[in-house]
Amino acid sequence: MEFTGQVLAFAITIVTGILLGLLFDCYRVLRGTFNPRSVVTSLTDLLYWLIATAVVFAAVVLSNWGELRFYVFFGILSGLGLYYKWLSLYSIRMFSMIIRLIIAGLSLLKRIFIGVVVRPGRYCIRMAIKPITYSCRRTTVWWRTRWPKPPEDEEK
Repeated sequence: MEFTGQVLAFAITIVTGILLGLLFDCYRVLRGTFNPRSVVTSLTDLLYWLIATAVVFAAVVLSNWGELRFYVFFGILSGLGLYYKWLSLYSIRMFSMIIRLIIAGLSLLKRIFIGVVVRPGRYCIRMAIKPITYSCRRTTVWWRTRWPKPPEDEEK
């Protein structure tokens, strides 16, 4: 492989390291926001590592046809180091803000749905059932006055 090809492969591995750091920070923010239980945490850890493995595999195959050399590992670790030194704080803030905006938007949609669909629907159902409940009450009163319970025998 020529020198320019090796430099390009090294640059791709650095970008891969930065991408892995970005994915991990996204996972960290999601995990910190939702605070899942241990089983879900284990499953999401596994999911992160499967995605990270696929990203590294794709980067190694694309950059130098799957050859693992020292500069591949050095590039990934360098990219991770650069990311955590200069970009991690900003991306954590950005992910946190995005998640807060998504949660606020979903909360707003929920309130709108309840106000537009649930409450009017509940009111319509109550109004539709009102004649039935009224007639059931009147029928019960009529039934009890027409056929009262027989007196209980005290000799039992």
